[in-house]
Amino acid sequence: MNYQNLSNQIAILLPQKEGFSEKSFGSVSLFVRDINEKSKFKKQIKVFAHCKNSSFNGFNVKNLNKSYNHLFFGKNIGHTKEFIKNIDQANIPKIIEIHNRPNSVFRISKSLPKSKIFLFYHNDPFSFKESDNVQSKLKLIKKCHYIIFVSEYLKKRFLKGLPKTNKIYSKLHVIYNGIEPVFKKNIKKKRNIVFIGELTENKGFNFFLDAAQDICNDFKDWKIDIFGKIKNDNINIKGSEKIHFHGFLPHCEIMKELEKSSICVVPSVWNEPFGRVALESISAKVATITSINGGLKEIADHFKVIKLRNIDKKTIYNAIKKLIMSKNEIKYYSNNKISSSPFTLKKISNKLDSLRKNSSE
Repeated sequence: MNYQNLSNQIAILLPQKEGFSEKSFGSVSLFVRDINEKSKFKKQIKVFAHCKNSSFNGFNVKNLNKSYNHLFFGKNIGHTKEFIKNIDQANIPKIIEIHNRPNSVFRISKSLPKSKIFLFYHNDPFSFKESDNVQSKLKLIKKCHYIIFVSEYLKKRFLKGLPKTNKIYSKLHVIYNGIEPVFKKNIKKKRNIVFIGELTENKGFNFFLDAAQDICNDFKDWKIDIFGKIKNDNINIKGSEKIHFHGFLPHCEIMKELEKSSICVVPSVWNEPFGRVALESISAKVATITSINGGLKEIADHFKVIKLRNIDKKTIYNAIKKLIMSKNEIKYYSNNKISSSPFTLKKISNKLDSLRKNSSE
């Protein structure tokens, strides 16, 4: 192989399970789409993904089909091997950005040793065997030019047990999910409470649903809108005249519905790596009720939101009731300014571009 022909291209590898389209997306693909929409390097970016549907507009996307590699090595290793196979050896990317797959770092760095690797963590580092102990993390640090986390919470998790050295700390950075501030005015709000995300116990959906049923009984002119996939058979989902299950919708449609909503509840029980729904709700001028578990605390600390320290049916019900009983309360918690926070797309995109520029010099 000829490793002399490094190009200015930036190759981005998404996890095999993530599509890169309105019909097939996850939090990682939304992060990649949004942050690179504003990037100065957008024309140099090529996204590699298992994308069965038409990709997000404006991006150079290479679809990585399933092959014999997936059959023999499994979906994640097979996906990585397909990525390596589809790299033009005459124009090897100067930067390779790997999302949420530390295992891919070792295989790609071995095959493409001249490329600089950025590893992005969107989930708890301890959920990956390649970073669940000190020695494994030190090996990753050695192979990566930068390791990037979507919250300070995840960065602190990664740092657990590591020596406090400038060499290590200089490679670790936090780049939040970002959002474009919403400037729409006079949007007529519905009398509704919204839940968005996976319908699981981790997300606190079971507590929300119990509280929502009581809200519907006690406040006759309020309704519930639920958007997301069912991923837990233990949760009994029954729609009613006032509780509407919309299932999985394109992200743009969910955002349109969110902008028309009055209250959004994000009652995550587990430690959220970040908490994108909470940020989107705040940006959409929706009164937001949120737990402060994991990365959600970093969002909640910047805005006027109702913080739930204990998650159960009663705390969720009382928080919703507080808002319903007072228009002034809803108005107060809906009035947040995204532009003065660290979560704007311009700020986070500039931060990533700065790291890219530094690594290219």
